Amino acid sequence: MIHLYFFLIGTVFASFLGLVIDRFPEHSIITPASHCNACGKRLAPRDLIPIFSQVMNRFRCRFCGDQIPLRYLLFECILGGLFLATSLGTISIGQLLLLTMGLTLAIYDQREQQYPLMVWLFFQFSLMMTASVNPLMLFFLALGLLAFFYDLRIGAGDFLFLASCSAIFSLTEILILIQIASSSGLACFCFKKKKTGWHLYPVFCLVLW
Repeated sequence: MIHLYFFLIGTVFASFLGLVIDRFPEHSIITPASHCNACGKRLAPRDLIPIFSQVMNRFRCRFCGDQIPLRYLLFECILGGLFLATSLGTISIGQLLLLTMGLTLAIYDQREQQYPLMVWLFFQFSLMMTASVNPLMLFFLALGLLAFFYDLRIGAGDFLFLASCSAIFSLTEILILIQIASSSGLACFCFKKKKTGWHLYPVFCLVLW
């Protein structure tokens, strides 16, 4: 029973994070109440039950019929699964926080091409409750700060994420993560039809998974 409880908590947290991703930082995450982005109709409690409401409404708004993106269901299922894995002892709380942060910020990066510092800080402070500050973390934090002011060819978000990874992984594991992510990202870039800039951070998250 406790495992089911953890899964449900994960889906509820994912539903809240989905709202944060949709609204922050342009809009308030408190007001207005949850509503359909297409028709503006306020959602009832029956429309806000994670996973269940989307399936029952056939992935459409109950009022206007506008289609609800599948990413919300996937996000809730994945986070529910991660919370379940934590309750089963498969992953630690620190790993849960890191994976949740990685997934949330990767969605931000892919959708908005931005890295909301406040969201990273929330997860980082939560992560620090399960780990202590170490020299490797301070090193990546310093690089992240420099990247805000100077062009280091790698974004500040990449360094900040590596700083978070340093709370759990060793230097050797971090170097392996960087090598695999860089190689994978370069391969994806080579196969892109339009040769534009690419972001390393989502690749870090994919490799971490």
